[in-house]
Amino acid sequence: MDIAALSIDYSLSKTQTEVGIQVLKKIMDTSQTNNAEMLAMLVPPSATLGNSIDVSI
Repeated sequence: MDIAALSIDYSLSKTQTEVGIQVLKKIMDTSQTNNAEMLAMLVPPSATLGNSIDVSI
């Protein structure tokens, strides 16, 4: 294989690796945003929840 072909192969491989890394970073950012939104949707329980029990008949 000549030098030019090796150079092209290396460049293509490097580009594909960089694109893959950028896609994974985007996926991680999206997942982090989704997780933050889900946590924000959780409503904390009332401070008085569970403090009394109704035992009337």
